[in-house]
Amino acid sequence: MKKFIALCLCLIFSFSFAACGSEDIPTKEQNEISSTKTTTKDTFGLNETAVFKDLKFTATEIKESDGDNFFTPEEGNVFVGVNFTVENVSEEEQAVSSILLFEAYADDVKCDYSISAACAFDGTLDGSIAPGKKIVGWYAVEVPENWNELELNVQSTWLSSKNATFKFTK
Repeated sequence: MKKFIALCLCLIFSFSFAACGSEDIPTKEQNEISSTKTTTKDTFGLNETAVFKDLKFTATEIKESDGDNFFTPEEGNVFVGVNFTVENVSEEEQAVSSILLFEAYADDVKCDYSISAACAFDGTLDGSIAPGKKIVGWYAVEVPENWNELELNVQSTWLSSKNATFKFTK
């Protein structure tokens, strides 16, 4: 039993040090006529790409929905979805999770990922991405219908202390 506890503690410390040791600071990808430049940035908008060590996140569209026959927002609310393209730029398979990698705020008030809202849009961002491949899907929340600003904080891994902030105004 003591060996098992010691082994568990060693694994926990190993994962903690590995997570703390690699700072994954996002950069902004800027396309020019003949070259691609990157600059350090942590706030992004539509059609801007946040580049992490293993993943690139690009928000390509934002839209509202009143839902459909089965999934509708509460009275006074709307569903808001942001379409992302996530590209795996690493040599290994990467996992993307709407719940673990995203944090949302509508007008500075935290709002959680909504499965009902996700059903109003076509496809989620959850899954594995092979090296060099992409996943396209929606991150969706339920917000008050009079919202002004939606902020999504995105991490490349759930252990990362660095994030990219995508901001959208109505």
